[in-house]
Amino acid sequence: MYTIYPTFLPAFQCKAGACKHTCCQTWEIDIDPDTEALYRNTAGPLGKELSQWMRTAEDGSTCFKLNEKGYCHFLRSDGLCRLILEKGEKYLGNICTMHPRFYKYIGDDIELCGTGLCCERTCEQLQEEPGPLQFLMEGRDEPFSLAALLRALGLDVTEEDTTFSPALTVEAIQTMTTHLAQTEPINEQWTSDLHFIEHHPDFLLQQGKDYLAQADTTYFQKLFQYIWYRQLDLATHVPMDVLKAYAAESTFFIFLTAARSHNPLRAAARWSEQIEYDTENVDILLEQLTVNG
Repeated sequence: MYTIYPTFLPAFQCKAGACKHTCCQTWEIDIDPDTEALYRNTAGPLGKELSQWMRTAEDGSTCFKLNEKGYCHFLRSDGLCRLILEKGEKYLGNICTMHPRFYKYIGDDIELCGTGLCCERTCEQLQEEPGPLQFLMEGRDEPFSLAALLRALGLDVTEEDTTFSPALTVEAIQTMTTHLAQTEPINEQWTSDLHFIEHHPDFLLQQGKDYLAQADTTYFQKLFQYIWYRQLDLATHVPMDVLKAYAAESTFFIFLTAARSHNPLRAAARWSEQIEYDTENVDILLEQLTVNG
C-alpha cells in the first residue's frame, strides 16, 4: 500500500494548553469498548469520576458527557487533560488518541493521511507551509502537487485546474448559501452567520472584493487543494468535477467568512467543524452539487 500525506504532517503536534479552541468541547466524545472496559475497572476516586461522566448514547455507543460549560469534565482550566497527566497518553481512547488525524483509502493500494482543518494547529501549519501545498509518499523523497497526485490516479489535470479563484458574484453567493442551508447546523451561531450571508449578498460581495485586493490568497489556494484531497476516496462513486466543486464552494465560504472576520484560520476551522466532521453534511453538499451544479 502507498501512503500519501501533506509535507507538514510529520511536524504536527497538538498545542494542548496553548490551543485557543480546544477539541475537548461541544461534542460528546465516543469511547471505544476496550477503553470503556479500562475506565470502568479503574479503582479509586478517578474510576468513580470516569463512571459518573460516561453515558450511553441513543445509538448504543458510550461517550463522555459534557459539563455545564460544554467541555469534557477531564479538561483542566489550563487546557490540559487530567487523564494524560494522571495516567499517561496510553490511557486515552481511540478518538482522543487519533484526533484530528484522518485516514482515507482509495481501493486497496492508496492510503491518504492528514489532520483535520477543525484543528487550530492544522490551519496554522497550512498557513505557515512555504509555497504551494505539496505531498509526500512513503519511500519517495520528492514532494509532488495535488495535480500530480490526480494525474497519478489517471486524470488529465493541469496545475491550473487545481487553482482556486473566488467566484465573486451575487449569484455564486446565493447558490452557496442555498446549498449550505440544507446542512444540519452545528450551533445557533452557524445558523445566524448563514442567515446574514443569505440576506446581505451585495454587502458580502463588496467585502469579498475588498478582501481579495489586500489578502494573501496563497492560504486559500492551499485550503482548496487540501479540502479536495481529503475527499479523494469518494472518487470511486462521486464524479471528480463534483469533488472539485465541493472544495471550491467550501473554500469560497471560508474566504467570505474571513473577509468579514479577518481571521482566515478560524474561518477554516469553523467550516470544518460544521461540514467535515459531520459526514452527513458532506453527503448533503455533494448531492446538492450533483443535482444542481
